[in-house]
Amino acid sequence: MKKCVLLFLLIVTVWMLPQTVKATSDYQNYESITMTKGKMLSDFSDDDYKSYYKIVDKRKFMGWKVYQVNSKTKVTYVSETLFSYYNDGYTAIDYLYKLNRQMSSKVSLSATGTISVKVSGNSMGFKNNLESTIKVSTEYQSSSEDKESYEISLKVDPGTQVDLYVYGEGKITNGVAARYIFWIRADRGGYEIFTVTTQYQRLEKKRI
Repeated sequence: MKKCVLLFLLIVTVWMLPQTVKATSDYQNYESITMTKGKMLSDFSDDDYKSYYKIVDKRKFMGWKVYQVNSKTKVTYVSETLFSYYNDGYTAIDYLYKLNRQMSSKVSLSATGTISVKVSGNSMGFKNNLESTIKVSTEYQSSSEDKESYEISLKVDPGTQVDLYVYGEGKITNGVAARYIFWIRADRGGYEIFTVTTQYQRLEKKRI
């Protein structure tokens, strides 16, 4: 009987050993992201984590303890520049461009520490059902888009530049969390949910 108990404890201990995982999404590779306030998960410092962990390190019998740092904070971003055309000559250049505008709704997840992201088919979530504790929906992982196309005729004047880039707006929710099993901490790390609310191609003309 004693051997069985020891074997059981050994199995539980091995099963609960944390593995360090850092899962990132495409949005972290965008050219720029600007938050109206707060920080993205990738910008959390060691001091930030130390301060936030104090809140979730108060052990509980079972389940997640969560400290939310930012809740649905508005962000703007540029995901990529499609082309940049400038006129350094002395006469204007006529340019015709066909613009494809799109609206989308999409969710991406990121995690640090021993919190990890799971992908199943077209859906994504945090392992051990963290999103239900955070109470933030991740159901829009698959993007749905409405598109319209039209042509733009413009003049690229001398000494000006025309840039076409993908611009969008979204919301970020992030923080830290710790998961407990029988008062023992099994996981701890940071989480982030990035939701795209609008995305389209923007044409901008400026002087050089």
